[in-house]
Amino acid sequence: MEDKRNIQIIEWEHLDKKKFYVFGVAMTMMIRVSVYPFTLIRTRLQVQKGKSLYHGTFDAFIKILRADGVTGLYRGFLVNTFTLISGQCYVTTYELTRKFVADYSQSNTVKSLVAGGSASLVAQSITVPIDVVSQHLMMQRKGERMGRFQVRGSPEGRGVVAFGQTKDIIRQILRADGLRGFYRGYVASLLTYIPNSAVWWPFYHFYAEQISYLCPTECPHIVFQAVSGPLAAATASVLTNPMDVIRTRVQVEGKSSIILTFRQLMAEEGPWGLMKGLSARIISATPSSIVIVVGYESLKKLSLRPELVDSRHCYQRFTDCYKRLYQLQPEMTQRIYDKFITQLQTSVREEISEIKAEGNLEAVLNALDKIVEDRKDQEEPAWRPSGNPEADLRSALVPYFRQQRDALQRHVRKQEAENRRLAEAVVAGRQQVQELQRRGQARQQAWQALHREQKELVAVLGEPE
Repeated sequence: MEDKRNIQIIEWEHLDKKKFYVFGVAMTMMIRVSVYPFTLIRTRLQVQKGKSLYHGTFDAFIKILRADGVTGLYRGFLVNTFTLISGQCYVTTYELTRKFVADYSQSNTVKSLVAGGSASLVAQSITVPIDVVSQHLMMQRKGERMGRFQVRGSPEGRGVVAFGQTKDIIRQILRADGLRGFYRGYVASLLTYIPNSAVWWPFYHFYAEQISYLCPTECPHIVFQAVSGPLAAATASVLTNPMDVIRTRVQVEGKSSIILTFRQLMAEEGPWGLMKGLSARIISATPSSIVIVVGYESLKKLSLRPELVDSRHCYQRFTDCYKRLYQLQPEMTQRIYDKFITQLQTSVREEISEIKAEGNLEAVLNALDKIVEDRKDQEEPAWRPSGNPEADLRSALVPYFRQQRDALQRHVRKQEAENRRLAEAVVAGRQQVQELQRRGQARQQAWQALHREQKELVAVLGEPE
């Protein structure tokens, strides 16, 4: 089994973007189909006053199923599928932001936190108008109105939302609030989902680290990843659910003030009103979290560029050789590996150019094919720089540490020169101060002498003859 702490992150530049988006849309659609009923239930629970209609997640599920059938659990789903666009914008922003932040910090927690918050900001700017329409459709129940707007029933009278009802909702929102109506609750959405996305990642890394210590060495990554994701989602849901309740009420009931909505909710239902729909939210977030930590990484592996598919286990083999260093300094190990691969690729390109210039390319390729053929039944690599991992490690680290030493020495020399200049300036300043003090004392003594002479002169002139 692989070392449980050896997880190589596939970054944006490693992906075949066409495959990534196609597979991503298909996977996201499957997840939406599975969790949408709980999203609808959560919305209804958060909007209803007290327990006027539903007494909990399970009660709401049974009542909706009995009243409207399975289709009742998917009201507004067609409109909601347009959020797939925002989902792709989310992952694109997330990956590009991670790449940008990597220039300033190598901490995976910092990169994930900043990227998660930025991705939510972009995604919510697209999602909020779709959510507003979708939530109003969710609130339709056999011709009854639970939100602000009422749409016409289906011709069959079975309460199934007809396609034209989406147009009815859009027209009513435009008439009532104008274009601003589609962004009702936008600030509340940002205050809900940006913290949720930013909080999820640190908790995920925390839980994954703790569970990895509890799991045996043979335990594969997918096990504690699949457990850590839902735990992080549950924690983030508990922390951000109060703002989610307020956001839903602002969007569905048409309120314009977050503070007034909060006060009204507290007056009507007390602090427990802020936890409404929490269980449904956790249930809907659980499969999404599992997909994020398991499916999303699998998606990225499927979307690897063709030239990287055969080499995706290279880093695994590298860390197996230097397991102790990886356990102590994983980020340094990654940098050493990247530097080694870069230099190796450069050397290979230079040698290929030289072989082409000499005209011996075919002979060299035949020799390489023979090496591969001779070693195809052996698991050990056909070639290693020295055959001694410790020697390889020293050869990789010593030049690196020498570069660091030289850089530090240059910095020290520069700082010492700056300190000398400052010391010389201080000494010169002190000398100037002493000179000014000396001149001041001399002038004071001269003034005192002149004053004595004047007093003596006045005394002489004032004596009677």
